[in-house]
Amino acid sequence: MRRNDFLRMLAMAGAGLAVPGRAQNGSVGEAGEVEINPAFINSGPGFGNKLALTFDDGPTPGITERVLAELKKRDMRATFFLIGAKVDARPDLARRLVDEGHDVANHSYTHPRLSGMSDAAVDNQITRTQEAIARATGVTPVWFRPPYGAFRREQGPLASKHGLGVAYWSVDPKDWSQPGSAVIAQRVLAASQPGSIILLHDLHPQTAEAVPAIFDGLISRSFATAPFHSFVGSPYA
Repeated sequence: MRRNDFLRMLAMAGAGLAVPGRAQNGSVGEAGEVEINPAFINSGPGFGNKLALTFDDGPTPGITERVLAELKKRDMRATFFLIGAKVDARPDLARRLVDEGHDVANHSYTHPRLSGMSDAAVDNQITRTQEAIARATGVTPVWFRPPYGAFRREQGPLASKHGLGVAYWSVDPKDWSQPGSAVIAQRVLAASQPGSIILLHDLHPQTAEAVPAIFDGLISRSFATAPFHSFVGSPYA
C-alpha cells in the first residue's frame, strides 16, 4: 500500500491522526508531544469490524509465552512492539513471535523518554532496535511506538528516515497500573470499536491473566483482530 493511499484510507474512514494526550505513566505529555503529524496514527480504518491487538515492552520470558498460547488457541494475530535490549537477551522468543504469524515492531532499545533526548540519541535507540529485531527475526520493522507516547512532532523524521511510521493507540486499559485482570479486560471490551488499536503490555502477569477474557470478548462481539501489515499496511511503501 502506498503511503498516500494509506493516509487517504484513514481519512476516509474517519480515523484520528492525533496522538493520545496522556503518557503511559498517566501524566499529561509535555508540550509538543501530542500534536498532529501525518506520519503518526492512533487508529486504523473504521469500516468493517477489524481492530489491532498490540503488546509493548516484550519479549518477557514467562509472560510473552502465555500471551502467545492464548493467541494460538484462538488463531488470532497481534503486533508486538519490542524493546531492542530484550530482543538481544532473548532472540529465540522474538523469533517465535514471527514464526507464529505475528508482526514485530520497534519500541526503542532501552525504553527511555525520547522527547527529552538529542536527535543522535533517539536515532541510536531506533537504529539499535531495528538491528536487533532484524538480527533475531529476519524482519525489519516498519512501525515504531515511542515509550510513554513521548515523541515530539519535529522528531518525526527520525522515525521516517528508517522507513518507520509512528503508531500510537486508541484503547488504553492502563494495564501498566495493574488494576486487576478483570478491570483490564472490562476496560478493553468497553472501549473497543472498529478501527481500534488496543494497547497492552506483555510485561505484567495481570495482563497475561486478562487476555483470555479480552480475546473471547472480542470474538463474541464479532471483531476480527489483525496484525499491522494487514490492518494499516506499510506507511511508506
